[in-house]
Amino acid sequence: MESTFIHVCLKTDGAPTEDGHEVGERWVCSCGDHFVYREGFNRGGYPEVAWWPAPAIPQPRSSGIRLFGPRKG
Repeated sequence: MESTFIHVCLKTDGAPTEDGHEVGERWVCSCGDHFVYREGFNRGGYPEVAWWPAPAIPQPRSSGIRLFGPRKG
């Protein structure tokens, strides 16, 4: 089934335009969603370079707290 989801943040004033961006550039909107400017396939099946949803980049913890203690043995 084809998704009809439209992300509103790409239509706001603060959203980046389609011009002047390098492939691989990332953008995080104010609601917390992540986007990357890359090549993908549009609904017609043709390749296009546009802003596509992307997972967040994991950040290492600065506090050093671990779920498990150090290895023993």
